[in-house]
Amino acid sequence: MNPPTTSIWLRLSERAFAFNFIAFSFVMFSCLFPTGFAATFSTFSFLFAIPIFCYQFRCFKINRFELVGLALFGWLSLSIFWSNVPFLESMGYLSEYRIYIMIPVLTSAIVFSERTQRWALVSALLGAFLALVASYGLGFGWWEVEGADRSLANRIYHGFIMSSFLLVSLLIAREASGAVRLIAAIVALLVLYNVLNIETGRTGYIQVASVVFVFLVLTFRLTQAVFMTAGAVILFGLSYMSFDRFHDRVNETVVNVEKMVASGDVNSSAGLRLEFYRAAFDMGMDNSWFGVGVGEVTKQLRKGAESGDIRVLTDNVHNEFLNMLLAGGGVALLLFTGFVSAIGFLGVKERGRSRVLGDALIGVSVILTVAALFNSTIKDFGEKHALMIMLSILGARVFANTTINESKHGVLPRFNGHN
Repeated sequence: MNPPTTSIWLRLSERAFAFNFIAFSFVMFSCLFPTGFAATFSTFSFLFAIPIFCYQFRCFKINRFELVGLALFGWLSLSIFWSNVPFLESMGYLSEYRIYIMIPVLTSAIVFSERTQRWALVSALLGAFLALVASYGLGFGWWEVEGADRSLANRIYHGFIMSSFLLVSLLIAREASGAVRLIAAIVALLVLYNVLNIETGRTGYIQVASVVFVFLVLTFRLTQAVFMTAGAVILFGLSYMSFDRFHDRVNETVVNVEKMVASGDVNSSAGLRLEFYRAAFDMGMDNSWFGVGVGEVTKQLRKGAESGDIRVLTDNVHNEFLNMLLAGGGVALLLFTGFVSAIGFLGVKERGRSRVLGDALIGVSVILTVAALFNSTIKDFGEKHALMIMLSILGARVFANTTINESKHGVLPRFNGHN
């Protein structure tokens, strides 16, 4: 007897999804490929995930951070109606926040496929390792790559990838033993040195320091954690004194911030960011409840530059919290803060079932918080898609942990019996 047509299509969708999602994970974390190439895999992953999501919609439970993300996307969608720009143009701006819709769909597609989860994670780690090696080669002059300086990606995205890689390496070093533990610890040290003294991303500095701090707090008892944290602070201090690039970049930032505060000097990266933050906050508070609408942000910033409210023309305020305040007012800001917080709270809850999964969620929440304070993490392409991969895999593991007994007893549908 031939299998039902629906089952055949679902199997084909699952296999096509698995290929594209695994490739997508490698492409995003390796930083080897252009944006358009990466977008192809993300698009196909989402399209092939839709039939799977629809098939098991009745049994798939969306977790809290996904629910908050969907609520945020819904609010931003409503904000189109108070934007003074054409509807189609607003839809283009709204699509920058598609991550909130894509995460639940991607999660549902891998939740019953441990093999896809495993290979996607392996591909992401392999990609991150290649990005690390490439950065060392560029930093030490072993090779040259056109358009690349000290890493294959820009320093913001490289710092995001490396801080995520550091988190996983530390967790593996803690949970594993023998040679695997040693290799993971060495990789963690290589990542730290790379971020601190090869690349020059200030957000990366804060991210890796935050990851180390959170890891120590979650790993050791209170007294031990205090001593270990003190030791980490000392080591970061020694790194500041010993690593020229780290030392010079921090000093340069302090000087530029002082210039901005004292005389309004915006002729530096730090000065520009402070100007963007000030202007975005002022504009956001003028529309504090509903914002200007997701399609109106660029237009509002342009008007601000023309009127002198912001001294430098930009379409990106480099802060996701302030970007939400501008686009959707206090409601959007509250929902985005809730999205970030929900990831961390879910991690705290999951620690009772799986410490490594819970700590991974908390770590991702911390990395995202730091990134969003200094960059438009969700609006930008790179961090958004890397985050999409991480949260999909982690969300699938959360779902599997809470429903594994139901799945074993056949309550949940499993159209792919070989996974």
